[in-house]
Amino acid sequence: MLDFDDLEDFTPSERLPNLDHWKAVMEFSVEQAALLSAMIDPFDCENLILAKRHNHARWKKAHGHALGIVSAIRQGLISPVVCMGYVEEEVSDWNGNPSLERNLRVVRPTQREAEISMADTIITRASLLAWITTANVQVTRPPRPVEKQLVERMPKASAPIVQQPPPLALPNYSHKSEGLEFVEEAIKHFWSTYDEEDPSTAPRRDEIIEYLKGRGASGRESEAVDLILRPKNMRTAHLKNRKVPTRADE
Repeated sequence: MLDFDDLEDFTPSERLPNLDHWKAVMEFSVEQAALLSAMIDPFDCENLILAKRHNHARWKKAHGHALGIVSAIRQGLISPVVCMGYVEEEVSDWNGNPSLERNLRVVRPTQREAEISMADTIITRASLLAWITTANVQVTRPPRPVEKQLVERMPKASAPIVQQPPPLALPNYSHKSEGLEFVEEAIKHFWSTYDEEDPSTAPRRDEIIEYLKGRGASGRESEAVDLILRPKNMRTAHLKNRKVPTRADE
């Protein structure tokens, strides 16, 4: 399950599916991500074409999300694990007559002449959630329990107004550096979806290191960020015995 927090309109009488079995999945095709964001289980409805053919209640929402994800990939807001697209290539028949053939190939996201394949292009859960948060994309999620809604609607007892003392003018101890920016990037794109009760939701070490290197971090910086953010019980044994790098090693 994607664990989105944005509330989207839905028919109250409609029964939304339970998507808990998708919770540990860290990578999706664009098509799967679009269906899940519309609360459509890809196991029940394999692709967007079937969702439309069966006139699913939220098929338009899923199609809209798919187009939005492709646009985000084109603009560099979502970095795909692999970007697949259809490219027209010139081929010749037995008589040497040329013709154009549409083939599926690995393409660059910025390669406009290639049509990105929603079924074959793969994105990560972290990059998808980061885009949804940044772009404020409205996705579908199950309704809250009735009991919780009733509690929230109950009038709260008015509390006495207490005059608060003025805050002390304390100095602001703050600091910024490239390393801290890499830490914040890793938290936002990987660890924000980590569930302590479900270790399978933790990001892989090589995944974080590869991502940070792509953002300009060195290998040592990337490993240090992963070591700092990863809980001790999830660190591999060999990290404990590694030699501490010195200035001579750099």
